[in-house]
Amino acid sequence: MMTIKKIPLLIMLCLTWNLPSRTAAITRHKNHLIDISSKLTGYQPADTIKWKLIFEDNFNSNGSFDTLKWSYAPRWTPAWAKYLTSDTQYVRQESGNLLLRMDKKLIKNDPIPYHSGGIQTAKKFNFQYGKVEVRARFNQGKGSWPAIWMMPDTPIAYGDWPNSGEIDIMEHVNKEDIVHQTIHNGTVTSTDGGSTATQNSTYNAHDFNTYSIIWGATKIEFYINNNLRYTYYKPIPSTAAQWPFDKPFYLILNQSGGAGWPGSIDDVDLPFQMEVDYIHVYQKQETQTK
Repeated sequence: MMTIKKIPLLIMLCLTWNLPSRTAAITRHKNHLIDISSKLTGYQPADTIKWKLIFEDNFNSNGSFDTLKWSYAPRWTPAWAKYLTSDTQYVRQESGNLLLRMDKKLIKNDPIPYHSGGIQTAKKFNFQYGKVEVRARFNQGKGSWPAIWMMPDTPIAYGDWPNSGEIDIMEHVNKEDIVHQTIHNGTVTSTDGGSTATQNSTYNAHDFNTYSIIWGATKIEFYINNNLRYTYYKPIPSTAAQWPFDKPFYLILNQSGGAGWPGSIDDVDLPFQMEVDYIHVYQKQETQTK
């Protein structure tokens, strides 16, 4: 009877004595599986992914914007650019923000009914793949169209718009209680300029919101206040018409309106204004775990 009772105890002691080596073996096996998975799928543990800041503007000065980083977005034929004006009345830094404005003020030798502001990093800064974060707020009004977006540095790399791509981090029109996050290319964009690759999301209309994207080689993720709202995936296999997003893009910030998508302006809602607290651009750094 004594011998029979001791056998389970001896087994338990043996298992306990071997526990460290068994745990180490399990850990090695798990790490081996992660290593194989990373080689096959590109997966990496989250703690190995780091972001490096490659561009920023916190708009902490007063007066005109930093001309080493930005230039005025020019007035030309597209609806969003119809009333753009190269003047600090419409683009300026003030109280820690960039102010982009639209109004109907008369300007000598510039006889158009409205004037609006926009800036871009074209020919000064571009990047391919990374994370963009922009904290901004804007008022609403009939005919208003503020936007935070990106265009290809080589505008006809795959042909005229929309074939070379467009990434709309945020657009808002009129008095809607939603914002739009969209991509354009040769397959999702219709002849009227609309896109089937878009997401409408609620936002805090009375305060700043952070609008972001994470753009990689196989997908573009869109965020609002750190919440994922939409993902556009690269088709496999794909053509340039479906995925023109393998070239450098530049940034655009503008307060437009009165033409195209939002339609005509109700003057009682003027002025329109978008305030930008900051814009940060990062690229991914991958480190080896030890």
